Amino acid sequence: MSRSAPILAAGLICLGLVGCALAGGGGRAPDTFDLVAPRSFAGSARAVPWQLVVYEPTAVHALETNRLMVRPRAEQVSYYKDVSWSDRLPRLVQTRMIESFQNSGAVKAVSATSGQFGLASELRAFNVDVSSGRAAAEVDIFAKLVNTTSGHVVATRGFSARVPATTDKPQDVIAALNQAFTEVLQDITTWVAARR
Repeated sequence: MSRSAPILAAGLICLGLVGCALAGGGGRAPDTFDLVAPRSFAGSARAVPWQLVVYEPTAVHALETNRLMVRPRAEQVSYYKDVSWSDRLPRLVQTRMIESFQNSGAVKAVSATSGQFGLASELRAFNVDVSSGRAAAEVDIFAKLVNTTSGHVVATRGFSARVPATTDKPQDVIAALNQAFTEVLQDITTWVAARR
């Protein structure tokens, strides 16, 4: 096989995706999708007795958008055509993180503005990977728990999940992304609740 064959194959995969393109087109309104916060959590531990502030995650420019990212290759970024999130991705992730903590009862109170401890995070991956020839959702979030009074970092940890999509159609990759996101949020919630 020539060295150009994997590049050509990845390009054909991207072209084969429903709507995979670098730019929108056609002028039609995009299909808009949302993320869903989990409602079920393992165990029922007593809530930690402090308030948590969840900051908006930081992210590279490619994820600072409401567009759905696709990776035809590890070093290449593209987006689904005519598909968008319901908000900028970092803002949407923050909102669903807060909702997740509210649903879990893991902390005394949670907000986006104030608390004795803060959850700072970085979106390292939130995309559909098609580099292997099959679509899979990838979510990778690095989290830091910070004492907001002292500024001291209490703990850090990375959380990730990869979920195969049944097809590369937008509704199927969104379902896989929501599943991966749910797994990550459940793990983050349990991790924070363990810090007493």
